[in-house]
Amino acid sequence: MVKQYKALFLLLFIAVTASVITFFSSGLLADPTCVYHEEAYQGVDLLNLSHELEQTGLLGEIHGAVPEENMFVLSVRDPDNFFKSQLFSVIPGNQKTQATLKEVRRHDQVCLKGKLVENPSPQPHIVVKSAVVMESWDGLADYNDYKHQAQIPAELNYKNHAMFKVHAINNEGKILVVEYKDKVLPIFVETPELTRDLYRGDFIDVSYKIQSWPRKPTHLNLNLNAKVPIKMVDQLVKQHGTEKKLTGKLVKFPQSPQIKFDVYAIEVITQGLSRYYTLVNFEDAKEFENIREKLATIWNNNLDTVQSGRNFLINPNIIIEAQGNINMISSQQANPQILLDNANKIQVVL
Repeated sequence: MVKQYKALFLLLFIAVTASVITFFSSGLLADPTCVYHEEAYQGVDLLNLSHELEQTGLLGEIHGAVPEENMFVLSVRDPDNFFKSQLFSVIPGNQKTQATLKEVRRHDQVCLKGKLVENPSPQPHIVVKSAVVMESWDGLADYNDYKHQAQIPAELNYKNHAMFKVHAINNEGKILVVEYKDKVLPIFVETPELTRDLYRGDFIDVSYKIQSWPRKPTHLNLNLNAKVPIKMVDQLVKQHGTEKKLTGKLVKFPQSPQIKFDVYAIEVITQGLSRYYTLVNFEDAKEFENIREKLATIWNNNLDTVQSGRNFLINPNIIIEAQGNINMISSQQANPQILLDNANKIQVVL
């Protein structure tokens, strides 16, 4: 109980501190000049990154931004290892910074200056006193009208459990982020033994309580008084290595700073929740190119019905069927993959 109250006190402190800084500290605005010191980013050591944050600016990529929820997440990568990165929860430190961050989008390259703040979560939180967009990503520029459907916290207020999809799992289960419909919510974890075996994309039924602070973004606590605080509903990793023929709407993840070409996928709905299976071939580069070309042709022939998704594009009028082996090798893998032998394993069914 003491531990729980300490956690809530620290969260309250963060929220109040951010609020005070935001509205009363215009003097914190800093020189926006940023310098990239490659050695400081090697190993994504938190001490080195903190020094950059306070001194010459921390350079990274916006991993996610939901301005109406005051939710901003920065990703900083190891220059020697693409798969090694550190995520930071970002708290605007003044009105000018808040205005800048409200305009950022996923994949924007930014430089932030500020300071790490103590918090009970293993994910670092930073109060930012200046933010500069170094390079904008325009992959969704023609489809920037997406509006979130889920009403948070209203839809969760009068429930004590709900079904979620695991959005992120890290630090041996100590960091857990979930999706409710199309909104992303962090869950404060005190008992990582309940979460450490989860994979991104798992469907779980969570007994929860909504934290009083911070109000935005909404944070959840596991209800440890429930008989089963987390119940596995559909475990994605069990599909690994199995051959499946899946059908769904055609999806496109436009080329971004992380990948050198567009990635296509299909939306597969299970128990009312969506997963996005990317369509790939890692064995034959030429065949993978043929697959991408076939999907690009299908996509480009139907541009008039393309719509914006949360961080992708989707064509609800194009239903395709894909057959191959499911690949899900890491708990942190962004999406499951269908390993296709060739382009003939893709068929348009509608």
